[in-house]
Amino acid sequence: MTLLAALLLAIFADDKEVEDAVQKFKSAMKSPDVSARVNAVTELGRIQHERTMKVLSSCLLTDDKLVRVAAAKALASFQEKKAPATALLVDALGPNAKEPDVQAEILSALKELREEAALSAAYQYLESKSFKVAEAAIALTGAIRSKRSIDLLIRLMKKLATAGDGVTSGDGSFDVPADEAVRERARKLQSDASKALQSITGEKFSSVSEWDAWWKRNAALFRVKD
Repeated sequence: MTLLAALLLAIFADDKEVEDAVQKFKSAMKSPDVSARVNAVTELGRIQHERTMKVLSSCLLTDDKLVRVAAAKALASFQEKKAPATALLVDALGPNAKEPDVQAEILSALKELREEAALSAAYQYLESKSFKVAEAAIALTGAIRSKRSIDLLIRLMKKLATAGDGVTSGDGSFDVPADEAVRERARKLQSDASKALQSITGEKFSSVSEWDAWWKRNAALFRVKD
């Protein structure tokens, strides 16, 4: 057998495997059982091909929340097709605005792919009302490690520093009591932001004032180390 013939045979075999997998997937997705559809998505994700990637991306926008989460997890494994997988995941964030669990999983998938193209999406969700989404967006910035993220993370920490503190007019005419639940949420996200900054810079500080002072001294010459 010639080399060309062997290559053509291999391509044909790969195409047949993909086609068989897609047809099996389509059949399984007709099941009324959500767990069966989740398993179908997971199984299709084991075959990393442009066609399966596109099929999986359609699952990010339809069906049950658990199916969408499974599709995001599957696309996170497309390490040899990072750029197109990243684009498909980013495009699915907006349509899942009413599904914070799905958005959080998409951001976590983008963290696994670590493509800089995902940073704009991360920045958009740093102040999400959903704790899970904000947490995942912060973690994504720490994974991608871009200098562009430092200012935004410090700014976020400053905002979080006073979250839930309440407001007082002094005479009691306009008081908003402190909210301990909001404070606790803010403390956790501040800690996450600090960890992201540590990942990006290699520095370690315990307070936003220390991060701010360090950045003011080093911003001009700072470079992210490999």
